[in-house]
Amino acid sequence: MDFKQLEYFVRVAEHGSFSRAAAALGLGQPFLSRQIRQLEVDLRKTLFHRHGRGIVLTDSGEQFLLFARSVLQQLDAATQLLSRSETEITGRVVIGMPPSLGRVLTVPLVRAFSERFPLARLTIVEALSMTLYERLISDKLDAALMYDPAVSTLTEVEPLVREPLCLILRKTEAGQESRPLAFSHLAEHRLIFPSEPHPLRMLVEAEAARQGIVLDIAFEIDGVEAIVALVDKGFGAAVVPYNLVRAGMPGTDLRICPLVEPVVGGVIGLVTHSRRPPTLLTAKTVDLLRQTAAETLAGSEPAA
Repeated sequence: MDFKQLEYFVRVAEHGSFSRAAAALGLGQPFLSRQIRQLEVDLRKTLFHRHGRGIVLTDSGEQFLLFARSVLQQLDAATQLLSRSETEITGRVVIGMPPSLGRVLTVPLVRAFSERFPLARLTIVEALSMTLYERLISDKLDAALMYDPAVSTLTEVEPLVREPLCLILRKTEAGQESRPLAFSHLAEHRLIFPSEPHPLRMLVEAEAARQGIVLDIAFEIDGVEAIVALVDKGFGAAVVPYNLVRAGMPGTDLRICPLVEPVVGGVIGLVTHSRRPPTLLTAKTVDLLRQTAAETLAGSEPAA
């Protein structure tokens, strides 16, 4: 069975005659009759009662006509949708990302989206990765960027880049410059971390345990902006993704020290729902998000 056979069947049913349907389709009547007969063989059902005055649909034919028309209508709608230019695409798409990525990706993503899909709407939700995951599987997000996304049968994960971490500190002395800092030096600082189980904290604590380092976690704060503000006020230091501070933090005067020996970083993954087919707008926006992330996070390492 193919779409042409469905079209032939519908036209014969509408005309009530093989000869009239063949003329309307520009086909030979023998060819059209063979196509309908092959369809009946494939379905193992008689679709038409043939008699001296023409044809009428059987009960099976009446039921199949509803199905055939529905399929052809959906095919026509899909064809029209795909043939439209990107500037004609409408709809709404909701993308999630952690605040550290939102700070560097929101503006370029909105700019690119507006240029490519001027009639569509984009919503960007900022939240921690665990919250983004919950919203994605509950159909409140169409796609999300997450740090170290967990493997799940409900999601599809595409690793994009490995983002290095850095330590941010308040500048307390004139001329004190940012410089790479060995991971072991974290033991010398009062630290401000998100509460457990946060992917970044788990990553740092795992490396600290591997090196036998005891971390002094003075405060647990779940807001990225609040953590940066506390560091700026001298309440402690914090480990943050490099992209959060790569362009500087307005209103702050911080030292930014990349962590080395070893370089520690989390994987940024592009996550979509594995059991929900994307709309055309969602699929194209995910491509745009992938491209924007690759361009904007160029200083990060490609994820394996």
